[in-house]
Amino acid sequence: MSDIELPFRTGRITIHTDCCRNCKSFACVKACSLFGTNILRIEDGMPSAIPPIEEIPRRCNECLACEHYCHEYGNGGLDIALPIDGLDECVTCSA
Repeated sequence: MSDIELPFRTGRITIHTDCCRNCKSFACVKACSLFGTNILRIEDGMPSAIPPIEEIPRRCNECLACEHYCHEYGNGGLDIALPIDGLDECVTCSA
């Protein structure tokens, strides 16, 4: 099964579906309903987006709780990427 990519304003959520297959808690979905804007749901035993992909950047409040809860209470199958412009060049220059 392939990963699910959900873009938001400043980054990207990646749901690694192989890790989610045996998840009992779906902590990412619970965190999104508690701290976020409820953009995640459980569908066919996997986390998925409630709104259409193009609406996620507008609806997600970028609380980052889904990643924290997934790694703390779930199977660790959700990661958030927050690209920082110029970081790679800065790290390369200081090496």
